[in-house]
Amino acid sequence: MLRRYQNEAMLLVALLLLLGAMIFKTYSHSQLETKSLEASKTTSKIEDIATMKKLWQNNKEIPQKLKSIKSTVGASKINKFKIEKKKADIILVNLNGTQLNKIIGKQLASIPIQIVNMSVERSGESYRLELLCKW
Repeated sequence: MLRRYQNEAMLLVALLLLLGAMIFKTYSHSQLETKSLEASKTTSKIEDIATMKKLWQNNKEIPQKLKSIKSTVGASKINKFKIEKKKADIILVNLNGTQLNKIIGKQLASIPIQIVNMSVERSGESYRLELLCKW
């Protein structure tokens, strides 16, 4: 009786193997795409880190650039201006809109620093800027 259905059984086993191979191929392909996407994201992060390292490494001009903010604003508007090692804590008060935009938009944006905390508070026409940064 088994001899009678031998060809059909072999055909069924071959179809099952084909189906298993197709499922395995699809699964492997999706896994490969996922890992390739992760690898490209990791590569771009590494490139960004390398770029930042070049900008920040041995940059002794950062404190001088931060001190230029001090000369821009004037002594009456400086509440706290402290630069230690690779950290800066700056509090400026009674700024008008153009001064605030100049400090944030031009001066701080051109300095390679990491802003840890930045707070801008408005009271009437004047602004208060608190900045904590490191490099």
